[in-house]
Amino acid sequence: MRLLYFALASVCAVAIPAVVWLQPPGSPQPSAGQESDTATGALPEPAAPPPPSPELVELRQRLPTLLAKAPRDEADAITAFYETRHALLWLGDAGFTPKGNAVAAEIRKADDWGLRAADFDVPRVAAGEVPLIAVATEAEVAMTRAVLKYARHARGGRIRDPSRISKILDHTPPLLPPQRVLEDIAAADAPDAYLRALHPQHEQFQKLQKLLVKLRHPEANAADEGAIALGANLPKADALPWAEEAPRKRKPLPAGVGADIDRVLVNMERWRWLPRDLGAFHVWNNVPEFLTRVVKDGKIVNSDRIVAGQPAWPTPSFSADMKTIVFHPSWGVPDGIKRKELAPLLRKSSGGGLVSLFTGAPSSRAVLDGHNLDVYYKGRRIDPNQVDWASANIAAYEFRQPPGPKNVLGTVKFLFPNKHDVYMHDTPERDLFAREYRGLSHGCMRVGDPRRLAEVLLQEDKGWSKEKVAGLYRSGTRTVELSSHISVHNTYFTAMVDYKGNLRTFGDLYGLDARVGKALLQRNVRFKSRRYDPTPAVSRQRQPTAQAGAPQSLADVLNNIFSP
Repeated sequence: MRLLYFALASVCAVAIPAVVWLQPPGSPQPSAGQESDTATGALPEPAAPPPPSPELVELRQRLPTLLAKAPRDEADAITAFYETRHALLWLGDAGFTPKGNAVAAEIRKADDWGLRAADFDVPRVAAGEVPLIAVATEAEVAMTRAVLKYARHARGGRIRDPSRISKILDHTPPLLPPQRVLEDIAAADAPDAYLRALHPQHEQFQKLQKLLVKLRHPEANAADEGAIALGANLPKADALPWAEEAPRKRKPLPAGVGADIDRVLVNMERWRWLPRDLGAFHVWNNVPEFLTRVVKDGKIVNSDRIVAGQPAWPTPSFSADMKTIVFHPSWGVPDGIKRKELAPLLRKSSGGGLVSLFTGAPSSRAVLDGHNLDVYYKGRRIDPNQVDWASANIAAYEFRQPPGPKNVLGTVKFLFPNKHDVYMHDTPERDLFAREYRGLSHGCMRVGDPRRLAEVLLQEDKGWSKEKVAGLYRSGTRTVELSSHISVHNTYFTAMVDYKGNLRTFGDLYGLDARVGKALLQRNVRFKSRRYDPTPAVSRQRQPTAQAGAPQSLADVLNNIFSP
């Protein structure tokens, strides 16, 4: 009878705004000269909302107890949500409501989406069962909390703060406020579809999800065309994982399905940390691949090799907006390089030419002149040999390299302001791009063809031709402010899926897979990582053996140190 009452109440509520009102028998009628409220334009009094159901009354009373251990934002959202309702959302007189059934079924499939169904406390309610009021209220709150937890995991990942895994994982997962989740799912005609839409919509995430289902349910996919090549590596030619060109055939590595599932789960989690909208036009740098891509409307319009940070100076993962492109830039030595690498060299050289005469160490001027660095103190250029570097506070000095052929930034740099002070740039060391392993910088990303990158970006932003960009190369220092901020996404994906559905893996440059896997799966995870040969192909020939302890040349030392 309660459900019938609410149905009638709903019908009445829909009929309230109607112009024609039925008068009950015996009610006074307006006289001939008397206008009705409708005739004068006065609106009738709105009907009172239906009274809350007994179950809802019970729920409101018990909420402080049921939510005692819930996070504050979640408890506040649930309390506010049920203050505006007239009945339970998930439970009815005969067990789960249709919304409740749909949501419960979807949450129980969480494993297929890279989550864990066991993490969600979905109540068990038999069909047709009329639960006691106390049981119904507890089940209702449990279901609501399960929905909010699912939304949090689906949208932003199970690792709430990636920076706790590593400080270079500088991502803020795009979570929705709990109140909005509850309002949206209550209004949704298909609440299960609403939950699925919370997962990342990026193409690679969707491909990883489909592969995960195939790996976990091989019996259901035995008839599918094309076998899944597990553990296959990218060709050395750096073919794009989803390019419409067939990759070189490689014999799959003997990796177990369990290890491949773990790798897929780790990389699905990483996609949840990224912005939902990467931008219709954006730059995507994936460090383990040593590749940069420019993407427009979902299509790759430019790709290139990059040199990324070495393990001791890792390139961080984050998103920022590119704002300027500088042609013929100067370079200021960052504080980290000054402190960790330049300072020890200058301390050894302190004392000038007389000391170097007896010790063999280069003078401070020779150290700095070797890479065309000028020294400034309080904005004034000074002679470095006049400074006692053994006791000087190196942070108080500026070291600048003017534009020119020796400048470590090359001809152009691409700036997207961030707290890590990293950017993309050219380099005079062109031979580095022939190496398979390119984790060689101090965190910044050197671009194989920076001129082409500048052409693509400035064509999109300003409509400039190749010829105009070429003119910027021939001119002096020029800073170009971008009209629209182009999103730059630095990522750390060690696995992707190619256009055939094959899993492609890359080297775990900074050893993050196992750390993310342990936090995600609550167990030690081991991956078979791709091994890189850090030597360039041209130097793998037999070389004369250097004497043990032979000192490096000044040029070798400087080239190793002064490289962003």
